[in-house]
Amino acid sequence: MLVTDGRYAVQARQEVRGVDVAITDRKWREVTRRIRHARPARIGFESRHLSVELFRLLSRGSERKWVALQDPVEGLRMRKEEGEVRAMEEAAVAASCALLAVLSRGYRGRTESEVAADLEREMKVRGAEETSFRPIVASGPRAAMPHAVPSSSRIGDADSVIIDFGARKGGYCSDETVTLLPGRPSGSFRKAYDAVRRAQEAGIRAIRPGILCREVDARVRESLDRSGYLKYFVHSTGHGVGLDIHERPSLSLRSKDRLSEGMVVTVEPGVYLPGRGGVRLEDMVRVAGRRGERITYLPKAFPLPG
Repeated sequence: MLVTDGRYAVQARQEVRGVDVAITDRKWREVTRRIRHARPARIGFESRHLSVELFRLLSRGSERKWVALQDPVEGLRMRKEEGEVRAMEEAAVAASCALLAVLSRGYRGRTESEVAADLEREMKVRGAEETSFRPIVASGPRAAMPHAVPSSSRIGDADSVIIDFGARKGGYCSDETVTLLPGRPSGSFRKAYDAVRRAQEAGIRAIRPGILCREVDARVRESLDRSGYLKYFVHSTGHGVGLDIHERPSLSLRSKDRLSEGMVVTVEPGVYLPGRGGVRLEDMVRVAGRRGERITYLPKAFPLPG
């Protein structure tokens, strides 16, 4: 059953299949009425998404037992069907082509915000419904912040630049990160880039059906530790992607998930040097029969032209 209001009446009738659609201007009262009419002994609810206020409204006066369910749907969404993977591949193509178009016109001397806005526009021109998230464009010392918000800072000729971007197409997201180095990067930044690249390759090689997600994360950390950069890696290795930009499973130290065929995850190690800048490389990887297969396309073995 889908309960919504008149703003979505036409859209619901066009897009929703296989359920009863109720159009009303008193949505929550209608939900409460139907719950009471159905008389279930127990009512499950998504505890991460139902607000306290709505929970009190729906459960007030109810004799039913309300059961908090953390992830009743996310577990089903972890494994993608072929059509879902194709949608993410198409989103990745739109996003990658958009970035190449922006880079071809030049970006040094422009502000981070200008580059981010240009990238958003190019993704939509190439068929994206919207961006998966607000693009991250961080240059120079600001690239040491993993989630830096694009600013009015101008990108200098000697700056490294992290660009984290994605498109949404057919309802599904893409997610990719590149790091642009200047024409003559310092030896320390070239070393950091190579360390991140090797760590990402180690993570992608580890992906296969049956492996614990925390083991993939461990392979990335081991590689960065050998290079001497582990202390500058401040987030997890990756996450699932689908209808949302962040889904299960999580490639992290604390993850209890295990990879299985059909899952799509990111592998995105990063090194962040306070006061100097950062490097992050990210690809989406599909868990195939015996290994992981990249479904993002920009090269990571060498920096894109800077």
